[in-house]
Amino acid sequence: MKETDIDDINKNMLEFNNLFHSKISKVFRGNMDNKYRCNKNQNKAIMTIGKYDNISPSTLGKYLDMRKGSLTTLIDSLVEKNLILKEMDNNDRRRYLLSLTDEGKKYFENQREIFKNSIHTIFGKLNEDEIKIFSENMNKIVEIMKKV
Repeated sequence: MKETDIDDINKNMLEFNNLFHSKISKVFRGNMDNKYRCNKNQNKAIMTIGKYDNISPSTLGKYLDMRKGSLTTLIDSLVEKNLILKEMDNNDRRRYLLSLTDEGKKYFENQREIFKNSIHTIFGKLNEDEIKIFSENMNKIVEIMKKV
């Protein structure tokens, strides 16, 4: 039974990944702001740093599924755009932490609003029961994913 359930999780995770990227992930592809011209990975990084503030580059890399070289280029580009700060960790001088600048916080809030509106549009096609079921299941999935 357990093996069959795990196989089912595998099948559904692959399907979820495809559906997420085709229906939701496109929200990160661009923005309406011509000043910064952030790409998809820069937008994802801003949203992640904004959510977790003072995040290490290695943790950011795990969350974005990026390797060190690409991540370094990404971080440097966001520092150059004055959207993030790269500061030494007071507890460990061998590493540094990432946080949003004041400009980055404004950009984050703007992007969060764009993302929220996009989610409303995408899920607004569902009826109330479907939205409630999806929300409850997503909460449960996040809770379980934190355990694995």
